[in-house]
Formats: sequence, C-alpha cells, structure tokens
Amino acid sequence: MQIIVDAKVNESTDKDGTFHESFPRVANLAAIEAAGLPADRITRREHRTTAIAHNKFMVRTPKGKKPTEVWTGSTNISLGGIAGQTNVGHWVRDRAVAAQFDRYWTLLHGDPGARDGDDRAAAAARNAEFEAAVEALSPVPEDLADLAAGTIAAFSPRRGADLLTAYAALLDHASREACITLAFGVSAVFKGFLADNTDQNALIFMLLEKKDVPNPRAKTAFVWINATNNVYKAWGSFIRDPVYQWAKETSAGLLGLNQHVSFVHSKFMLIDPLGSDPIVVTGSANFSDDSVNTNDENMLLIRGNQRVADIYFTEFNRLFNHYYFRSVTESVHARGEADDSASLFLLEDDSWQVKYAPGTLKAKRLDQFVALGGAVTL
Repeated sequence: MQIIVDAKVNESTDKDGTFHESFPRVANLAAIEAAGLPADRITRREHRTTAIAHNKFMVRTPKGKKPTEVWTGSTNISLGGIAGQTNVGHWVRDRAVAAQFDRYWTLLHGDPGARDGDDRAAAAARNAEFEAAVEALSPVPEDLADLAAGTIAAFSPRRGADLLTAYAALLDHASREACITLAFGVSAVFKGFLADNTDQNALIFMLLEKKDVPNPRAKTAFVWINATNNVYKAWGSFIRDPVYQWAKETSAGLLGLNQHVSFVHSKFMLIDPLGSDPIVVTGSANFSDDSVNTNDENMLLIRGNQRVADIYFTEFNRLFNHYYFRSVTESVHARGEADDSASLFLLEDDSWQVKYAPGTLKAKRLDQFVALGGAVTL
C-alpha cells in the first residue's frame, strides 16, 4: 500500500494575530501517526502550495499484476465525508481506466509542480510541464458531445478553461434533462451558457450547497438563472422549526462533522439520464476554474451506460426532493410569509391540479417520464 497525502505548508496569520496551522497537512500527518502507518508508505504532496491536492481515489493492483480496479468520487476519507455530507463513491472494474489512474498516481508520486523558492520563470516552467503531462494522460475531446461510448478519465490541473467550458456546453446542450451538483456555487461559465435558456430548452436541475445569491463583495454583476431559464435549484438547508411531529433536524456543520461543506459535497453531472445515450460526469472536481486549472483532481466521463445513469439519477432525485422542500420553506420564512403549502390531508376536490398546470415544475417533471414511457408517481 502506498498513499499520497496533501501536506502543503500553507500556514498563515491574520492581521489580528490569529494563527492558522497548515491545512490539511497537520490533520493528515496526525492521522498517519495515530494509525501507525510506516513513513516509507507515505508520499507528502508539498509542492504547488497555492493548489489543493483534492483527489480521492484508490487503485487496486494485485501483487505482481497490473492495475485492475479504481475507487473514486467526491468522498473524503473522513467521518464527515462518509457520515456528514452528500457524497459519491464510484467503483470502476475496468483495466484500461485503472491503468489510466495508476499512471496519474505515479505522476503525482513525484510531487510535481512549482516549488517554494522558485522564481516566476522556474515556477511557470515546472507547472507547465506538470499540466502538459496531466493532459497527455487524459486527453478528452474538445466537444464532449463527441465522447465515445465507454469510460475515460479527465485529470487536472490542465491549461486553460477548455474543459470547464466543455462541461458547461454539455449541460446546456442536453436534449431533455440535465442534473448537476455544485458544492461551491454556480460558475460564471455555466451561467453564461444557461442565461438564454427558455422553456424550449432542456429542464436543468441544480443541487447546491448554498442558495445562489449575489455576493456584495463581487466586482462583476450577478447573473440570475431560475425557472425563467428552465433551471430549478435546491440547496442545503434544514427545517429549524417543528413541522407536525417530525424529529428536530440539524446539519453536519452544527454536529462538528464538517467545517466548510455541511450538506452537498457531491460533484456529478447527468446529461439526459433517462435517454438511450446518457452521459455521467463524476469525480472530485467542483466544476470550477480552480478544479480544472489549479488543483489535483479526477473525473470519470461515462457515456452510454444506462445502469450507471439510473443509479445516479435515482440518487440525485432523492437528494433534490429532500432539499427542494426545505429550500422553499427556508425562502418562504425568509420573506416573512406563512408556509401553508404542507398539509396532512388529501384535498377532496380538483384544486390539487393547479400545481400541475402547463409550465409548472410538476408538469415539466411529469413530462420527462411520460415522454420516455417511464413509470409515474404523482
């Protein structure tokens, strides 16, 4: 067993004198010592101190044989990653994919990239060499609509925003429906593609960690995307007030399981998951500039595997439905309005049909299943 851990020295001190120890270096090294892991089995990823070693993957290589399997996804190997946030663990039993990940691991094992003490030219040269090597290990088509059937990996860091743009274009060009989880907000690149969407475009569902609202410190104008663009969003939230006889809810953050992300930590995108040619993108990257250009990241690009798409789509809907109700409740309370939409009782007249009027979210979602001959539960 060999392990690469993020061990960058990035400690800092605020203007008020508050000291922040290197994270996650200190915690990682303490965990290694507590577990009694031999030093010769550990590689410390210390170069490129402004980047994050954000990968979470394991490659299985039987003794004396070539790599056979990969486990990857968004799940940090921590209590919060497993028991706190939403996360994905994806097991791939494909020798070609395993070999691709093994080559990437071997590259990272050398701790590539700019080093402390490098001048600007030397740092740029080291980083460019690293990025070129990463791209060579995981070439992807410029237009992800040209993906071949099967599974390939896309590793980071890479040069430029081409891959992020390709992800956004893929989402925007879905035929009927697309789903995406976003732990750290909606990238301006994605908003640029979706801003001109109308009811004639595919139905887009976004599951966010936090509500997408303007940042008062932002230097650029905020772009709203919502139902007008055929985009529907839910975000991490919990019910703070008693609802009938439900148990009181809390969050992974309040429980101390997680510091930065309490609810939605998954990173996956589904393109036409109910169709005959679905595309699933899943891994450690947050669909952001840094996740493509700066951090150590990995993504799986899976085309044509309906079983995989079904599993992800089921999980997405479970999560989206759970949080959509809470997001709406949170918004209603924030506006100071009474929430009388929930009821213990069935309506005894046809007034319930109002929620299924043409153009409503319920009508659109129903159409996704009916048009494809799927089973429908109202």
